[in-house]
Amino acid sequence: MTDKQPVVFTFHLVREQCEQGSADAWRAFLDFYSPLFLHLLEIDGFGDTPVWERTLDALVDDNYQRFRATSRQSEREFLIDVRALLVDQALAEARKSAGAEASGGGGAPVLNLGRVAQLVEGLPLLHQEILWFKLRGYTDATIERILRMAPGVAHAALDRLMPDFAAARDLTSDRCPWPGDWLALLHQARANKKDDCPPLHQLMRIQDGQVSWYDKEPVEKRVASCLHCLESWTGLREVGYWRRAAPAVSPEQIEQLRRRIPTVEPEKRSLLKRVFG
Repeated sequence: MTDKQPVVFTFHLVREQCEQGSADAWRAFLDFYSPLFLHLLEIDGFGDTPVWERTLDALVDDNYQRFRATSRQSEREFLIDVRALLVDQALAEARKSAGAEASGGGGAPVLNLGRVAQLVEGLPLLHQEILWFKLRGYTDATIERILRMAPGVAHAALDRLMPDFAAARDLTSDRCPWPGDWLALLHQARANKKDDCPPLHQLMRIQDGQVSWYDKEPVEKRVASCLHCLESWTGLREVGYWRRAAPAVSPEQIEQLRRRIPTVEPEKRSLLKRVFG
């Protein structure tokens, strides 16, 4: 007989018990979130690299220091924090592959904050989102699933991609045309946070329809005028969608990843302790 009871893991329980080194919690963490992050890496062309493994190593290094610093408030905010670390690891891989150049193609970056700011300037927020996801490397079909809106509504905005960003205009599969530049752009946008940028939980409440039009209008205007906010806004949509839709990862791969994590096995209680406490 065993006194081990089955545990139904939720985000908050995983978050709590992973910090305690629970092997079962880390197994649940990897089962929940490896599909999401491995799929994002696949889109950026890093599916065959150990970037996710290095991200896990960074999360658990020094007694889970980076993991402990991630958000406890909600799953999507937590995923944004992990995604930020993943982006930094992938960016390091891109720079390593390209030598001294941050861009995968060498030379001056194709994308940077200034170019993207010019592309989205003066556009409604929805059109900015569509342009952002196009530059990220998503097809019309994927963008429609993420936004629940056909990208064709922004056909005039999409014309801005021509001719410099024509590679993003009519993609037939989800694949970022300029991954090194894109990762550097995400890193730069995240670093450009200002004191008056709205917090993630406020953006989430708007996306989830939990605030009035009166309250959301100024926040959406802010998002449409700030690339840091736009990166956060679209990032929440991206991780929320792929958390549900990313292809599953095999149990064998999950267990292989789990063995990288320093965990603590639960104490085995003797029959006398189980009976008498």
